[in-house]
Amino acid sequence: MIRIGIALAALAVCAAASAQPTPRTTLDVAVPANDGFVLNPYGAPGRLAIARDGVHYVLQHSFKPIPNASPPTSEGKVDLLALAPDGAVKQRRPVPIEHSMGFVGFDLDSLGVVVTRSGELVIFASGFKGAAAARASATLFRFGPDLGLKKTTRLGPPNAKSAKGDDLESFYSAGVYVPTPDNGVLLGGGFGPGPQAWWMGKFNLDGKRLWQAGPGNGIPERVAAIAPRKGGAWLSLVTEMRKGSGELEWFLRRYTADGKLTDRRRAAVPIHAAATVLRNGAVIALDADEGKREGELVFVDDNGRAERRAPWPFAQTVSMIADGDGIAAIVETKVDSKTERFIVRADAKGAVRWRSAAVAVDEIVIAPDGAIAALVRVGKSDAVLHLVRYADP
Repeated sequence: MIRIGIALAALAVCAAASAQPTPRTTLDVAVPANDGFVLNPYGAPGRLAIARDGVHYVLQHSFKPIPNASPPTSEGKVDLLALAPDGAVKQRRPVPIEHSMGFVGFDLDSLGVVVTRSGELVIFASGFKGAAAARASATLFRFGPDLGLKKTTRLGPPNAKSAKGDDLESFYSAGVYVPTPDNGVLLGGGFGPGPQAWWMGKFNLDGKRLWQAGPGNGIPERVAAIAPRKGGAWLSLVTEMRKGSGELEWFLRRYTADGKLTDRRRAAVPIHAAATVLRNGAVIALDADEGKREGELVFVDDNGRAERRAPWPFAQTVSMIADGDGIAAIVETKVDSKTERFIVRADAKGAVRWRSAAVAVDEIVIAPDGAIAALVRVGKSDAVLHLVRYADP
């Protein structure tokens, strides 16, 4: 009887998933690589940001394959492309990456782009360099709206007295890129060669470190999300190694505009991969557990108290971003490394509004008109990067 009950519950979840509406695809254009180059197949081959005027800025990581050679490449590229709202490629500029070559491209741990309040662009890249990739390097690039390179700044480790300090320990792993109201950028993620302690820092467009928090004391930790609050404050959602417990836990940390910590609250929710800060509070996705537990969303307030829970008909949530009072996410329906991915949009109560067809996607962004823009890989070994926009049904 127990097995029958589990089977019926699984069927109910599948039925609910199949009944989810499909979004309208309003744009689907290829983002071509350079002649002779193909996409880096590992991790995300591109990064995306959208300006207020609807221009899409895409970072594309590719390499030039060498047939029957080991390693299969000795040349990589990271290009910054500007695409008009209709998807037409307006400009392409190479980013002067100086990291070591990895197996299929640059040996990068972080790569991200931000459109700042002034319309300028900040690109952050960090990874390994030098013989046998024995050193690390983190660099902040400043580009104008015309994609002209204005400034390149190497970032030293958090304890360096200068941003131009020794890069022997500059092991940054940033997954959060947020523009600030005063025309700066907040970076968040981890610090260290891996596993990392959590870290976040604010920089101006010339790469000056204005303030930072962390690194934390435990490993592995990370900053999962950062969002503004009234009065210029910032709320960050962080996984920390709680002293005395030896276990990772969620904490909500509030900072003033100049980086002073004013509050730190624990959220009694199990640690899982995907979470984001909303306009009010935050939401954390609990993955399914091999038939023992279905997927679930837990909404917490700014003090870390669980306000409500919602069923989440997906086995795993790869990433999640705030979408007004709701969320958008990249999800998987099976606990399987080869499973298909989908883009979903849910309301403030966690109810799924629509689910896309299966796509090979790693990056989603909310566009100024409310659509969801995504970077999608189309094809297998010769995959082509596509910019796709999804609108409500």
